[in-house]
Amino acid sequence: MIRSLVLLVLLAVALGADTMTPRHYRQIRAFVTGYNTVVEQTDETPCIAATGANICGRGDVVACPRNIRLGTIVGIRGARYVCEDRTARKFNGRFDISCDKDMHCPYKISGWTAVKLFD
Repeated sequence: MIRSLVLLVLLAVALGADTMTPRHYRQIRAFVTGYNTVVEQTDETPCIAATGANICGRGDVVACPRNIRLGTIVGIRGARYVCEDRTARKFNGRFDISCDKDMHCPYKISGWTAVKLFD
Protein backbone atom coordinates (compact mmCIF):
# COMPACT_ATOMS: atom_id res chain seq x y z
CA MET A 1 0.00 0.00 0.00
CA ILE A 2 2.77 2.46 0.92
CA ARG A 3 4.70 1.51 -2.23
CA SER A 4 1.63 2.28 -4.33
CA LEU A 5 1.22 5.67 -2.68
CA VAL A 6 4.87 6.49 -3.31
CA LEU A 7 4.46 5.51 -6.97
CA LEU A 8 1.40 7.73 -7.28
CA VAL A 9 3.22 10.68 -5.75
CA LEU A 10 6.18 10.14 -8.08
CA LEU A 11 3.82 9.94 -11.05
CA ALA A 12 2.01 13.10 -10.01
CA VAL A 13 5.30 14.96 -9.65
CA ALA A 14 6.55 13.65 -13.01
CA LEU A 15 3.37 14.63 -14.79
CA GLY A 16 3.06 17.99 -13.10
CA ALA A 17 6.47 19.49 -13.82
CA ASP A 18 8.42 19.30 -17.06
CA THR A 19 11.70 19.43 -15.17
CA MET A 20 10.70 16.22 -13.41
CA THR A 21 9.59 14.34 -16.54
CA PRO A 22 11.74 11.25 -17.13
CA ARG A 23 13.98 11.98 -20.10
CA HIS A 24 15.39 8.51 -20.71
CA TYR A 25 13.23 5.89 -22.27
CA ARG A 26 13.35 3.01 -24.65
CA GLN A 27 10.69 2.65 -27.26
CA ILE A 28 9.19 -0.61 -28.47
CA ARG A 29 6.35 -1.51 -30.78
CA ALA A 30 3.61 -3.50 -29.07
CA PHE A 31 -0.02 -4.47 -29.32
CA VAL A 32 -2.13 -2.44 -26.88
CA THR A 33 -5.54 -3.52 -25.64
CA GLY A 34 -7.93 -2.29 -22.99
CA TYR A 35 -9.73 -4.03 -20.18
CA ASN A 36 -12.46 -3.19 -17.71
CA THR A 37 -12.23 -3.66 -13.96
CA VAL A 38 -14.98 -6.26 -13.87
CA VAL A 39 -14.87 -9.90 -12.75
CA GLU A 40 -15.66 -11.16 -16.26
CA GLN A 41 -12.41 -9.65 -17.59
CA THR A 42 -10.09 -10.03 -14.60
CA ASP A 43 -10.52 -12.23 -11.54
CA GLU A 44 -12.57 -12.19 -8.34
CA THR A 45 -10.92 -8.93 -7.24
CA PRO A 46 -11.02 -6.68 -10.33
CA CYS A 47 -10.02 -3.53 -8.44
CA ILE A 48 -6.85 -5.00 -6.94
CA ALA A 49 -3.81 -4.93 -9.23
CA ALA A 50 -0.69 -7.09 -9.07
CA THR A 51 0.98 -4.38 -6.97
CA GLY A 52 -1.86 -4.59 -4.43
CA ALA A 53 -3.11 -1.13 -5.38
CA ASN A 54 -6.81 -0.36 -5.76
CA ILE A 55 -7.09 0.67 -9.41
CA CYS A 56 -10.83 1.25 -9.68
CA GLY A 57 -11.63 4.85 -10.60
CA ARG A 58 -8.13 5.45 -11.97
CA GLY A 59 -7.22 6.23 -15.56
CA ASP A 60 -3.44 5.85 -15.29
CA VAL A 61 -2.99 2.08 -14.98
CA VAL A 62 -1.64 -0.40 -17.49
CA ALA A 63 -1.10 -4.15 -17.21
CA CYS A 64 2.35 -4.95 -18.57
CA PRO A 65 4.20 -8.00 -19.86
CA ARG A 66 6.11 -9.93 -17.22
CA ASN A 67 9.50 -8.64 -18.38
CA ILE A 68 8.52 -5.04 -17.48
CA ARG A 69 9.10 -4.06 -13.85
CA LEU A 70 5.99 -3.15 -11.86
CA GLY A 71 6.02 0.60 -11.20
CA THR A 72 7.50 1.44 -14.59
CA ILE A 73 6.10 4.58 -16.21
CA VAL A 74 4.78 3.76 -19.68
CA GLY A 75 3.91 6.22 -22.45
CA ILE A 76 1.21 5.15 -24.92
CA ARG A 77 -0.17 7.53 -27.56
CA GLY A 78 0.86 10.60 -25.58
CA ALA A 79 -0.62 9.46 -22.25
CA ARG A 80 1.34 8.25 -19.24
CA TYR A 81 0.46 5.10 -17.29
CA VAL A 82 1.90 3.21 -14.33
CA CYS A 83 2.60 -0.48 -14.76
CA GLU A 84 0.54 -1.68 -11.78
CA ASP A 85 -0.79 -4.95 -13.15
CA ARG A 86 0.17 -7.97 -15.26
CA THR A 87 -1.37 -9.26 -18.45
CA ALA A 88 -2.68 -12.81 -18.54
CA ARG A 89 0.06 -15.28 -19.49
CA LYS A 90 -1.63 -16.00 -22.82
CA PHE A 91 -1.35 -12.27 -23.66
CA ASN A 92 2.20 -11.74 -22.38
CA GLY A 93 3.84 -9.18 -24.69
CA ARG A 94 0.79 -6.91 -24.82
CA PHE A 95 0.08 -3.78 -22.83
CA ASP A 96 -3.47 -3.73 -21.45
CA ILE A 97 -4.77 -0.30 -20.40
CA SER A 98 -7.28 -0.24 -17.56
CA CYS A 99 -10.44 1.42 -18.84
CA ASP A 100 -12.11 1.02 -15.43
CA LYS A 101 -15.86 0.81 -16.13
CA ASP A 102 -15.89 2.50 -19.59
CA MET A 103 -17.05 -0.44 -21.71
CA HIS A 104 -16.41 1.40 -25.02
CA CYS A 105 -12.80 2.25 -24.21
CA PRO A 106 -11.18 -1.14 -25.01
CA TYR A 107 -12.48 -1.01 -28.58
CA LYS A 108 -11.19 2.55 -29.09
CA ILE A 109 -7.61 1.94 -27.95
CA SER A 110 -6.73 -1.50 -29.30
CA GLY A 111 -4.00 -1.81 -31.91
CA TRP A 112 -0.29 -1.76 -32.64
CA THR A 113 1.57 1.35 -31.49
CA ALA A 114 4.84 2.70 -30.12
CA VAL A 115 5.21 2.23 -26.36
CA LYS A 116 7.75 4.27 -24.36
CA LEU A 117 9.24 2.66 -21.27
CA PHE A 118 10.66 5.37 -19.01
CA ASP A 119 13.64 4.82 -16.72
